[in-house]
Amino acid sequence: MNPQPIVTQCKDPSAVLDFALDLAPAPSINASPWLAQGETVTTLIVTADTGITVNSSSISTNSLGVAASLLVAWLSGGTAGTTYNVRFTFVTSRGRRDSRTMPVRVVQR
Repeated sequence: MNPQPIVTQCKDPSAVLDFALDLAPAPSINASPWLAQGETVTTLIVTADTGITVNSSSISTNSLGVAASLLVAWLSGGTAGTTYNVRFTFVTSRGRRDSRTMPVRVVQR
């Protein structure tokens, strides 16, 4: 199983935007679902480097209709020219615990 690659995301310092990680994407050559069939995310904690704010987070259904597989964080702030690490730490219905780090680069737009 190949994990979904996490690419650096960009945001403006004044923007308040949602950023998401899909743990059950459509199978492809480069990525396959991390969650097993019927497994869901039950707990999510999102933290970020000092300087960018995690306004809220949620567990949602992805575009394929897979329940509790899309991890979403709403972010604000940051200093232009700085890249921040945003960590999604989660637990699943099967008791698996893991985390993913998404780099977010703040750019003046």
